Amino acid sequence: MAGLMDELIATLKSELQIYTDLIPLADQKSAVIIENDTKRLSDITEKEQLAIEKLKGLEKKRAGIMSNMKVVLNKRNSELKLEELIGLMDNQPEVKKQLIELKNALRETLNSLKTINDRNTGFIKESLEISEYHLNMIRSSRSYIGNNYTRKAGQFGQFDTMMTVRTFDAKN
Repeated sequence: MAGLMDELIATLKSELQIYTDLIPLADQKSAVIIENDTKRLSDITEKEQLAIEKLKGLEKKRAGIMSNMKVVLNKRNSELKLEELIGLMDNQPEVKKQLIELKNALRETLNSLKTINDRNTGFIKESLEISEYHLNMIRSSRSYIGNNYTRKAGQFGQFDTMMTVRTFDAKN
């Protein structure tokens, strides 16, 4: 059990480190989104994807460790959670302390990361809304023929896919 516990603690520390490393990337992403720098945004997203792949591997490893601990502790009918494992470590106060500290650090780090990611999501939504507004303005200025009193004046309100120039036509 001691080997599994050491492996679990090492895995949780690795996960914590990766999540901690993601916070500055998420902060950089905020600035990049505001600046509308798509090249840097792509670079940051690529770094995040690499971190996520590492986290997937660590999470799989952690789940395997917890599954093995479940067998050792004869908890076959239920899923063993970190909180429950901490409760079982009363006879090992140093291990219990480490697990509590890691759990709290992970929770705090994930909450910080969630807050930053929520803010970035808001920035992206605002950026998309502004882009959509500009596209709608461009589309409406290009497609509406308007009321220019030409020979085709009876076709008021028609839409055309070609860009029209809104000028006064004195010849017609």
